[in-house]
Amino acid sequence: MADRRAEKVSKEIDRQVEERGYCTVPDVLIGIGMLDEKSFLEWKKGNAFCLEDLCSSDLSRLHAVVTSIKAYAEESGLKPSVNKYLREGKGALPLRFTKSGDPVRERLYSTHYLDPWRAQEIRRGK
Repeated sequence: MADRRAEKVSKEIDRQVEERGYCTVPDVLIGIGMLDEKSFLEWKKGNAFCLEDLCSSDLSRLHAVVTSIKAYAEESGLKPSVNKYLREGKGALPLRFTKSGDPVRERLYSTHYLDPWRAQEIRRGK
C-alpha cells in the first residue's frame, strides 16, 4: 500500500513540475485525492482551523505522505522554497496547516519544490 502511495506521489510531483516548473504540498495532496479542492479553497479563505482537518486521511498517514513529497522532491533535485500562505480577503492572516502548530511540520507543508530550469523555460514560453 505504501509503495502505491509513493508512486502516486512521485507521478503527481512529476506532472506538476512538467506542467509549471514546481509543485506544492497542497496541490500534490489534491492531485492524489487526499484533499478536496473545494475544501482547500475554503481553507485559503480562513474558513477552517487547519489544512490537516480537511484531508481524507489520518494524521500519521498524512504526515508520511507529506514527508515522502519532500523526500522525492529532494531526490529529484528540486529546490525547496518556503512560502507564506495567507488568508485571502480582508486581513491577510497566516493560515495554519497542522493541528499542533509545530513549526517544523508547518514549514514542511508550506514548502514549494522548484525545478529552476523548467520554471525558466516556462517563463520564456517554451
